[in-house]
Amino acid sequence: MLTKDNGFKLNINLNFPDANKYAFTFISLLIILIAVYSNSFYGAWHFDDSANIFNNPYIQIKSFSWPEIKNCLYGFSQERLSRPLSYLSFALNYQFNGMDVYGYHVVNFIIHYLAAVFLFLFIYNTLELPLLREKYSLIAYPVALLSTFFWALNPVHVTSVTYIVQRMASMAGLFYIMSMYLYLKGRTAEKLSLSIVFFILCFIAGLASVLSKENAAMLPVSILLFDLFLIQGVTKERIKKFSKFLFLPLLLILIIGFIYTGGFSNAFGGYDIRDFSMKQRLLTEPRVILFYLSLLFYPISSRLTFLYDIDVSRSLFQPWTTIPSIILILFIISFAFYMARKRPLVSFCIIFYFLNHIIEGSFFSLELIYEHRNYLPSILLFVPIAEFMIYALDYFSYKKIIQFIVALGIVIVLVGEGDITYNRNKIFSDDFLLWFDNIDKSPGLSRPHANLGNIYFNYNEKEKALQEYDKAIMLNNFGPSFMLAAQEYNLGLFYFEEMNNDLAMRYFVKSSKIIPTHIQNYIHIAKIKLRQNKIKEARQIVEDKLNKYRSEPVVLELYSFILLKDGKINEAQYFARKCLAKNANSLPALTIMAETCRMKNNHAGAIYYWKSVRSLSPQNAFANLALIELYAKIKDTKMLDQEIRLLFYLQGSLNLNEYFKKLTSDEELIIYLPKMENYLFITKKCYKIN
Repeated sequence: MLTKDNGFKLNINLNFPDANKYAFTFISLLIILIAVYSNSFYGAWHFDDSANIFNNPYIQIKSFSWPEIKNCLYGFSQERLSRPLSYLSFALNYQFNGMDVYGYHVVNFIIHYLAAVFLFLFIYNTLELPLLREKYSLIAYPVALLSTFFWALNPVHVTSVTYIVQRMASMAGLFYIMSMYLYLKGRTAEKLSLSIVFFILCFIAGLASVLSKENAAMLPVSILLFDLFLIQGVTKERIKKFSKFLFLPLLLILIIGFIYTGGFSNAFGGYDIRDFSMKQRLLTEPRVILFYLSLLFYPISSRLTFLYDIDVSRSLFQPWTTIPSIILILFIISFAFYMARKRPLVSFCIIFYFLNHIIEGSFFSLELIYEHRNYLPSILLFVPIAEFMIYALDYFSYKKIIQFIVALGIVIVLVGEGDITYNRNKIFSDDFLLWFDNIDKSPGLSRPHANLGNIYFNYNEKEKALQEYDKAIMLNNFGPSFMLAAQEYNLGLFYFEEMNNDLAMRYFVKSSKIIPTHIQNYIHIAKIKLRQNKIKEARQIVEDKLNKYRSEPVVLELYSFILLKDGKINEAQYFARKCLAKNANSLPALTIMAETCRMKNNHAGAIYYWKSVRSLSPQNAFANLALIELYAKIKDTKMLDQEIRLLFYLQGSLNLNEYFKKLTSDEELIIYLPKMENYLFITKKCYKIN
């Protein structure tokens, strides 16, 4: 029989003293989470992974030197400190794993597992507090265990665990709950010295949480409320005392906001790129937060997707659900405060959820809805649910059949959560599956079509890519204006690859008018000018951007190339070196250094740089041809023989003339332009090449 009197121990004569309880929890959590997330470790890069990790040179560190670490801490924008601990973790992943997704997914999983471990420790120790011990001591373990599993297995959290870049959300959640647990231990420690140690560790963990993601700034308020509700107990006198100290965490939140946003004007700004105003966001978010609640408690696959199509609230009555949502949230929060004396645990868990949605669910100019924003706020949400279920088991202890049905219901819920999470990980394992699923569930959105088009484009399925791009433009439901600009850039890139310079130019110009800071538009506009042999115009375009983006490797690469095309060899070398100082793995800069050395008859230097290109791109056709030319000039027949053998392999079934034609189809944008006669002379004299 399972009752609270026997601590809900299984009737199989297994005793779990505290140490064994912890061991059982940690091991079972690990086994079950590995089973549920086992298909996530080879999941593809998605969406914001590109800008933040895959195409972010600042996290792709080669050493642990301060300049590289500093650039890493400033994120991809390089304007101010931006979630530095998260970016540092990506940099460490890159140092050990390069761009192999497996290592990133393993770290994300470990973070989620540790967050679940500290959540269990926090709940279990909270239920043993003097204020709660009488009511919860007999059921502390099953409530802590069950609520932890409900949270850890919830399918809504897949975007925080499997979506690599949202490590930011899971890291913030881990350090947040760790900080609260350490505060609890410090507050209840018997020795002053031990208490001080715990408080110091609490501060360090809290700082780590804030440095992982900004929404952790609510931690001081959460800790103060935790102390008031669950350690001291809510009374009028204590509420008055609490209100006197409230200005300290609020001041800290303002300071953090100022640092992260670069000023309060930035914090309140940013709506010029949105398709909604601040007022509309404030009206919409109550509906979004209630929708989050429905997802957390009813997370079936058909309701879960990556990008959601949600109507913006234009007024209190449009849509009609706006004002009921606001009233319902106010009622829930008011009721939670009303219950604070009688049911402090339930009250705190409810208030914690809404409190930690304030930053991402208020006036900041963020997109309206993302699942990963629930990772931290929902961390205590399932404690009241677990408490109710355990009491239900106890209540029906006199009827084994009903108790069995309740227990079976709990098992079914947990298995169902795990199954849906496992299947969501399947969808997240592949870009095609992710965007097909998103199109199926949000057919009116433009971005899923645009992203699917990008995949087709990358796989050289140009017709399918254009169909998806056109569909995205036709729907014209991109959300933020910069997403429309991104789509116009994609179309520009499509026509640029098709050598349709006029159409490409039109889309790049349209995109640049929406987002003047998107440097790639100007890069491609300058490249079109180079194709048209308008070197001076190309140079002017890049020089205009050079002053503002002087640290951007892509700008330095192109400017160096333009100088090379203009015959300014020394200047080209100078800017190529500057680029390599920023990004030692810049293939264009290394190629320019190799070509300028060759043009100066510095054969040793040219060979060195071409070998550097080869180390980064082992089958680089231009490196192969350049080295053939160089080894022939210095009469190194052994190395020449190796390169000729590689040439045989690279040209495949094409004859030499066809091979050259294919390589030099975009002649004006090639740094090293091989001349056919040089190779005919070499091959006729030394080898037979068909």
